[in-house]
Amino acid sequence: MKITSIISSLCLLAASAIADEVFSTAAKKIFEEKQDCVLWVSAVAKTTFSAEGSSDSAMNFPDQENKMEALGTIIDPDGLVVASLSQVDPSRNFSGRVVRGVKMEATSTLKEVKVTIADGTEIPAVVVMKDTDLDLAFLRIKMDSKEAKGVTLKAVDLKQSGAGNIMDRTITITRMDEVLNRVASVNTGEINMITRKPRVFLRAGGGVGGCPTFLADGKLLGITTARLVRNRNPVGVILPASDILEIAEQAKAAKAEEANPAETKSEKN
Repeated sequence: MKITSIISSLCLLAASAIADEVFSTAAKKIFEEKQDCVLWVSAVAKTTFSAEGSSDSAMNFPDQENKMEALGTIIDPDGLVVASLSQVDPSRNFSGRVVRGVKMEATSTLKEVKVTIADGTEIPAVVVMKDTDLDLAFLRIKMDSKEAKGVTLKAVDLKQSGAGNIMDRTITITRMDEVLNRVASVNTGEINMITRKPRVFLRAGGGVGGCPTFLADGKLLGITTARLVRNRNPVGVILPASDILEIAEQAKAAKAEEANPAETKSEKN
């Protein structure tokens, strides 16, 4: 019995080692193929605050202007990018909050929007659509600008998506900040939560806002955004690629109006 038990344990260890090697090979391939799809987005956000029903001057905060940086994923080689709205629009973190019994509201205007692609080139961009319910911001890179001359973009294919299951292993492509020269990075993890109401959201170790998460077979699981509910702290979740695809089709046709990008709200959020 002892010898049988030892042999079984050795077989399990060997099988686990093989599985790890297969996954590692898959992760390396995905990283090599998709790393240039992730970029940095920067913008200057001017945020205006208001408090409903308040005459207290202490509640009237002055406008703020802040430099915002966030990660985004190229989803069309013609220059369409998706990012987490709350990471580029600071008003998302204030609107609806109750301070001293008064509900605060905030709006942000984004200007000087740029993307920094894999080789370090900065290219101007514009926000063309926002989905406030799903925390999505769609940007269009100005491919007709002088900065984009000769640039070829690599994009993830939202149509090549897969549905994950609990404990499926995942690969997330992200990018370091300026301190580490914005080089591409990879995180591995496992799907540890799936909720299907009011819509499908997943969580997996290593997910990063605005970045794509893949399954080991190379299929795109989704993009990490924030699940925001009023008066609750935001929670990072992976929104399935198929859901993003529906809105991306609208964003492709949206006009590039920098001061007033199109907004949409999902039927279920």
